[in-house]
This record gives sequence, structure tokens and C-alpha cells, in this order.
Amino acid sequence: MDRGRKAMPVQNKACMDRYVQRCQERHEQKLRDMKCSIDNKCPRAASHLKTKAKKNALMEERFAQIETENRLLLEKMSHIMRFKGAIDCRNDSVKYSHSLGKERRKRELQRITKENQQILRRIHNAQPAYNHAKWEEDAKRNDRILANICEFKSRPLKRQEQSLYDDDSIFGYMDFYDSIPE
Repeated sequence: MDRGRKAMPVQNKACMDRYVQRCQERHEQKLRDMKCSIDNKCPRAASHLKTKAKKNALMEERFAQIETENRLLLEKMSHIMRFKGAIDCRNDSVKYSHSLGKERRKRELQRITKENQQILRRIHNAQPAYNHAKWEEDAKRNDRILANICEFKSRPLKRQEQSLYDDDSIFGYMDFYDSIPE
């Protein structure tokens, strides 16, 4: 019992004890019989996910197609067996008839091939219009002129190394503003 009830004045202590005992038993019974207010059970499985109707329908269609193909193959085999294995290799279909423009297309293809070979021969025999040695000399001369007029002298770089530093600055060295992170 708790202190609050002991401190309360009552007419009959035995009746009060029985009443409190009954209330506690009723409370414990309610706690045992109480149903949870949150549903902890797993959700019901959807029946359409178990049956997989679309997959079953596709399988049925595929099986029907296989059955049709098997039946056609069986008919062809029985036809071959009835006529003592003679194979009919003739086909009178328009699909396999000879083309009327075949010779013309063949001549056109030969003409195009001949023209392509002539163009290729002319390309191989053509002399180059640019002189790369002269370009190198001009580049070296321009580098010397640039070195003479630069205010800040930079170390001499090979042509290939210089292309690595072209992104830094127009002066060949890193500007103050290039060192600031953006």
C-alpha cells in the first residue's frame, strides 16, 4: 500500500484493505487483458504478388508458341518421311528471284571503288604545303624576342615543357591572382 492511503482516515481498516486489494487485482487483470494499440504484426501479403499473373501469362504464350513451332516441325518431318526423304530445294518465291538491276549496281560499285583509289593515290603523291622545320625556327626566334622584351626573365624551357605552363599565365609565370583559390 502507498503512504497516501495509510495516512487517510477510514472507518474500517479491514474493509478498506479488501477494497484496495480488489482494486489492485482488477487493475492487474485489466493489464493482462489489455490489447496493444500498435499493430506489430507483419502486413498481409498481397495475393497479386504471389500469383504473378503477368509472368504466368507470358510463360503460357511462350509455351503456346513452342507448341506451334513443334507441331509445324513435326508436320514437315512427316511430309519428308512420306515422300521417301526427297528434299524439295526449289523455291519459286518472288523473294528469291534474280534482281534486274544487279549488273548496274555492280558497275556503279566498281566505278566508285576506282575513283576512291585514284583519290587515295593523289593524296599519297601530294607534297606537303607546310614546312614544320621552318615553324620550329620561327618559334625559336619568337621565344628569343619574347625573352628580350620580358620584364621578368624566366628560365628557358623546352618547347614541350612550355606547353605545360601555358595555362598558368600569359607571361610564363604564375600571376598573383592565379594563386588565390576561387
